[in-house]
Amino acid sequence: MSTASIIIPTHGRPAKLETCVDRLMRQRLRSDDSIEVIIAEDGALATGGTETVSRNGIVTRLKLPRVGVAAARNAAIEQSTGEYLLFLNDDCYPDADWAANHIAAQRRSDAPAMVVGRTDWAVWPEPTVFDGLVRDTSMVFFYHGMTHGERYGFRHFWTCNASIPTSIARDVGGFDERLRPYLYDDVEFAWRVDACEGGGVLYDERAVCVHDHRVTWSDYLERERCLGRMAACLAEVNPDCFSAIFGYEDPRRMRDDFEGWLSIDAIDQARIESKLAERAAALMPDIASWSAECELLYAMHLPVKRRHFRQGFVDGYELRGPELWQRRFEASHAFS
Repeated sequence: MSTASIIIPTHGRPAKLETCVDRLMRQRLRSDDSIEVIIAEDGALATGGTETVSRNGIVTRLKLPRVGVAAARNAAIEQSTGEYLLFLNDDCYPDADWAANHIAAQRRSDAPAMVVGRTDWAVWPEPTVFDGLVRDTSMVFFYHGMTHGERYGFRHFWTCNASIPTSIARDVGGFDERLRPYLYDDVEFAWRVDACEGGGVLYDERAVCVHDHRVTWSDYLERERCLGRMAACLAEVNPDCFSAIFGYEDPRRMRDDFEGWLSIDAIDQARIESKLAERAAALMPDIASWSAECELLYAMHLPVKRRHFRQGFVDGYELRGPELWQRRFEASHAFS
């Protein structure tokens, strides 16, 4: 039995996965601790069935049919032997003390804990304005408003860098496999954990990894549309979690409101989006002027972000049912 089982779902990024595993092989642990790495390769098999391939007794590769990120994680959890589960994305590279810091945070906790570590964005050559926005604002993650050692709501449980006692993950039934291919699978899981255990999500900034995933302006807007479509799926899978996030008990009312707002705001928001696209592609400005511009651009982008999310939700709601949504969209999206 290991101290921690590190769970990595993957799909179509072998070079990044190799870098991630290489970093895990260099972890510094206490002499009485050990880790195992379980890689769940979603789509490695063209047909049903699971093939397990082990390496050096530390890394296990599960070869799966195309099942989605939630089912991939569940398959890995089923194989795990660790007291704790540590979650990573295949494009997240942990520093040498990452696993030790997650284990220590779990042991220090005065209550059963969901723990989220700090995920820094990789530094790109010739960074653009949009690279700076993603790095320095809460466009994707909420780290800029978080304090080490504090607890936050279930929406802060991001499985690119997180941990939880294995017994708790199993008690709540793992991740909901109807949320596929990805999005909301982690926060829906955290909602159920919080409902059963309480305590929220503990932030430990010492558990650091680097996210090797460059997001462009167009990527970001497509992600918002996908979040909208998957919100419609979440409404069917877990209505209470949907209501906790969006404040609507009836998704039909949310759809009707969104359709009205889309009609009213379309022209103005399209003009803003065009201007932001031009600025987002420019190289980063002089650092002395960046702080004020960053704040301004972040505020300007919010109506555009909402428009794409709302359109995605309206589209997703019309599909009526997570199974239909999955068949239509799952082939075009890898894990974020």
